[in-house]
Amino acid sequence: MLRIQSGTAKKAKIKVNRETTRPLTNIAKSAIFSILGDRIAGSEVLDLYAGSGALGIESLSRGAKSVEFVEFSKKAADVIKENVFKLRFDGRSQIHNMPAEIYIRKNKDKKYFNIIYIFQPYDVTNENIASQSSRILSQDGIIIFERESKRQPKEVKNLRIVDVRKYGKVGLTFYQKMNAAV
Repeated sequence: MLRIQSGTAKKAKIKVNRETTRPLTNIAKSAIFSILGDRIAGSEVLDLYAGSGALGIESLSRGAKSVEFVEFSKKAADVIKENVFKLRFDGRSQIHNMPAEIYIRKNKDKKYFNIIYIFQPYDVTNENIASQSSRILSQDGIIIFERESKRQPKEVKNLRIVDVRKYGKVGLTFYQKMNAAV
């Protein structure tokens, strides 16, 4: 079980399927939300490779307008549904049980997101998904990309690196559109 750290669901426990999910450390999660700060309230959020849904659920708890969860594993998607329903966030969220790349292709030019979380399994980490996601990122939006901290952050087409952080084994790269104001 994981706990929501802040907001309307503070201290609520959410379920995690450890067979299909590698939960983010509390230190890294706290850092992400500290960095994002006021950007979360009222934002449209996309949680790719959502796992337990912890990042998206934390965003909803902190005032995100809506979250779309994308998770390929049926078991993990079912856990997200359970967590979202339990916390009564089902009216502000959608869960898509499909590969992230297919979701992005299908969503092209239909909806834009202010915050996109990309937390792939380490064995498939590929920054190309960040470039593909830039098409559905709002002009002032941000992509938070997780990688192993021993891997160096990579430049990505259409995006620029605005911040890089390390928390133990977790490395985070923050991307914005090339022409966005910092």
